[in-house]
Amino acid sequence: MSIADKVHAYRNSDLAIIARRALENLLEERITRVAFVILAIILLMGLIGPAIAPYSYNTQQTTDDGDLMRYAEPSLEHPLGTNDRGEDVLSRLLYGARATLITGLLAGGLMMTIGLTVGMTAGYVGGRTESFLMRFVDFMYGIPFIPFAIVLITFFGAGFYTTVAILGLVLWRFIARVIRSQVLQINQRPYIMAARATGASTPWIMRKHILPNIANMAALFFAMGVGLAILEQAGLSFIGVTDPFTPTWGIMIRNANQAGRIAEAWWWTFPPGIMIALTVLSLYLLGRGYEGSSDDEVVV
Repeated sequence: MSIADKVHAYRNSDLAIIARRALENLLEERITRVAFVILAIILLMGLIGPAIAPYSYNTQQTTDDGDLMRYAEPSLEHPLGTNDRGEDVLSRLLYGARATLITGLLAGGLMMTIGLTVGMTAGYVGGRTESFLMRFVDFMYGIPFIPFAIVLITFFGAGFYTTVAILGLVLWRFIARVIRSQVLQINQRPYIMAARATGASTPWIMRKHILPNIANMAALFFAMGVGLAILEQAGLSFIGVTDPFTPTWGIMIRNANQAGRIAEAWWWTFPPGIMIALTVLSLYLLGRGYEGSSDDEVVV
């Protein structure tokens, strides 16, 4: 089969048709279309940002006299000015998009995986398994995130993947609770009872009946998880417990705060703050729009 035939077969497959319908439904509302465009631009920044950045993120700019261009205001040469080390703010913003998005996606994916697994298992299996899992969720809720993260980073070091692991391994708890509640409702539907009566196995029922009916909610919580991870990573960066050598938007705000120039050097602090806010808001609106666009019950 040629590549053209494979592409044609994929375009006519059930998966492609479902994806197209979901995208069409998703983009019906204007606010969701705006969020989609903003998020697409931010993702593009993450993909090609370092390639289109005018300078390296840690290259110090100098004047003709050899002095550092510290706190240079926006100009044609430096559209977002420079910071206290003479580094181009626009370049750091473009480089930071990739690190920030990777942190959010990895941590959000880890949160979604753990929360979905715990919530589905507790909601469907029930009994002692549910009691044990939900008591564990209650225990995780009792852990204050910031102090716990500081302790773990003290032991394991302030690395990029350490931050991702801490975010994902702690913040999944809210997903598990909501997914469990949804699964408890699905358990009472006739086709679930019929599948049990025919002797279908638990993994088969969860894969064929439970998972498709919570997919929309899972998409919403994945988007919220990515946004939450980005916010918490920025918070950890601000208090100085993440890798200071990884260029992220949170690190940019922290550096401005440490230099005491948050208000004066607005071109240094305003852009990363706006990018974080736009990313988180767009993720939520897109996830909420997807959940609301596909409310139909799925019977496989």
